[in-house]
Amino acid sequence: MADVPTPVLTRPDHGRPPSVRPDRQWETVIAAQVGRRVPRVLALVAVALLVVGWGAMAGAQERAGRDDGRDEVVRGGELFQAQCATCHGTRLEGGHGEGDLDGPPMTDLDIAYVDLTMRTGRMPVLAPEVGVRIDQLDDEQREAINAYLLATFDLPGEIPTVGAGEAARGQELYVRNCAACHGAAGDGGIAGGDNAVPPLAGLDPIALVEGTRIGPFTMPAFDESVLDVQQLDDIVAYLALADAAPRSAVGVRELDQVGEALFAIGLALLAAVVLWVVSRARRWSPAEPGSFARSEPFEPR
Repeated sequence: MADVPTPVLTRPDHGRPPSVRPDRQWETVIAAQVGRRVPRVLALVAVALLVVGWGAMAGAQERAGRDDGRDEVVRGGELFQAQCATCHGTRLEGGHGEGDLDGPPMTDLDIAYVDLTMRTGRMPVLAPEVGVRIDQLDDEQREAINAYLLATFDLPGEIPTVGAGEAARGQELYVRNCAACHGAAGDGGIAGGDNAVPPLAGLDPIALVEGTRIGPFTMPAFDESVLDVQQLDDIVAYLALADAAPRSAVGVRELDQVGEALFAIGLALLAAVVLWVVSRARRWSPAEPGSFARSEPFEPR
């Protein structure tokens, strides 16, 4: 009987590449699994770093904002002590000098009133006779002083804002409430008691709102029961339109075309009368009859 060869048992390669040795198969599998997981781990680490970095940047920006606020208050305090405390006191108690140095106390003033006096250039006062001459404040300096006053003395009120308004409605409201003193185009004039009324042309919108709400000097204050927020925005829109209107040849804005023509005709007639009077005037002459000359003419040496 012939010898039958003994079969050799082998494990299936399951599609293993022929270059991989059987004893290195598990190392290859582990390396493949690690290779698949490394990008995921790197992505998670990158996300964590981004979150941490974003938090650090947000905290730095917040701290920088607080520092900027503190810096603004410090600048405002320095400006106030240099340009305002001489008249109003270092603690807003008022001045104790004479003339312009006798400033009123500011402890109960609305912050909008303080801002209005600086916006319109009424403060700081220019007083060369007492040795105090201060240039007017720019917007950054004014805002710094406001920040200092609010942070240190907690003055009441707030700086108003101005929204969009309709000039057509504002014109009607302005004529009914403001034109009697400030003129139809906001050029100012004279009110009762010989009080001079300042012009409104050229003022920024916030100053117009502040003046209307506060009522500085002899002007009455208009609260929201008289003019609400939208109505005041409409008035500001009308004043902006009136301020942008072109002036006439003589610098007048409140005349229409007919009034301007009549005004020009009047000036022409006045000039004609003056010329006629001058042409008819008789100059002194020794040849005038009837003892017109009472004395002999002056003879130069």
